[in-house]
Amino acid sequence: MWEQGGRAEETGPLTAAVADGEPWVRQALVARWGTSWAGASIRPLTAGGDAPLTHTAGLWLVARDRREYVLKVGVTDEADREDAFHCVKADVLAHCREVGVPVATPVPALSGGLPVRHEGRICELTPRYRGRVGDLADRRWARAAVRGGLLLRAALDRLPAATVEALRPMRPPALVEEEHWPTALADAQRRLLPLAEARGDSWGRAVVDALRPAVEAGGLLRDPVFGPSAPGSREGVVHGDLHAHHFVLDEPDGRPPEVVAVLDFDNLQVADRLLDLAWLADCAGRVSDTAERRRAVTDFRTRARQAGLLTPSEERRLMPLLMAHSLPVVVDIAKDVLDRNLLDPLWLRYLDVLSPSRRLAVHALLTDR
Repeated sequence: MWEQGGRAEETGPLTAAVADGEPWVRQALVARWGTSWAGASIRPLTAGGDAPLTHTAGLWLVARDRREYVLKVGVTDEADREDAFHCVKADVLAHCREVGVPVATPVPALSGGLPVRHEGRICELTPRYRGRVGDLADRRWARAAVRGGLLLRAALDRLPAATVEALRPMRPPALVEEEHWPTALADAQRRLLPLAEARGDSWGRAVVDALRPAVEAGGLLRDPVFGPSAPGSREGVVHGDLHAHHFVLDEPDGRPPEVVAVLDFDNLQVADRLLDLAWLADCAGRVSDTAERRRAVTDFRTRARQAGLLTPSEERRLMPLLMAHSLPVVVDIAKDVLDRNLLDPLWLRYLDVLSPSRRLAVHALLTDR
């Protein structure tokens, strides 16, 4: 069903932020994974010249014995999780593998660690998985991502209670200036959106396109029945970041597309379990054709209900929850552009991943509006 370590095409936005250069990476490989890695080929991981998709880690393509791997090196202390988190993460990944979820499986270091620290930086080595990443414009690929994501959600619902309780106090680090979504929304409405509208260049237009639908969604986010603060949420362990770029998809032997690996479990946390389902509905909403997009969202809703993962009353809560979850990041990107003048093309890709306008459209489909 899925393959570890095979050669892969340069497809999808698997991109690299250079941490400390090739000599440091080689030193880390030899020191933590052994001398057999000394002769490995090492270069920054890129795909089609894309800019890095992550701003918190450096990604390196490592080739050894005709197999390819990805070394992820943390480059910001702010994004670090406590060491105990990685033990819990390893337990979650092992549980998922046992029940048939194709999760990206790290290569153990000499110490057995998954991952390990080298000179204070978190390093994780995983096989590079064959397939495409991020492109869900075709309904067949979106449907495959949704199916894989629902399989993961079902597995997380069956985690041992001890694992859930071990993870509960471990919160992901705050990577934005303002985490409180109502405060972020107020700043967007009163200050940032007018600044972006007055800017008059392509960056201003990109920020307007993100902030305007977010502001329009304010009433939905504040809804006491279906908003993110509505009562009746069910907590569980969530992946927390199930966007299109965290699914590797392939068509093995001409069969329909399927997930060959779910990536990046570094945002694992105990939260409203609907968050993962909201991300999957958003994946369905990435289908480009309007009629096919409606079918994809309907297919998500049907499959989630049939699997016992989603009730009809919960469907209205999905997009408000996801928009509230993502809004602080959208607003922080707007501040990078408007206040800090940090014009990184990476922000445009993040705004696409977090698009409030797409989520409003998905909400309309989920509520038959």
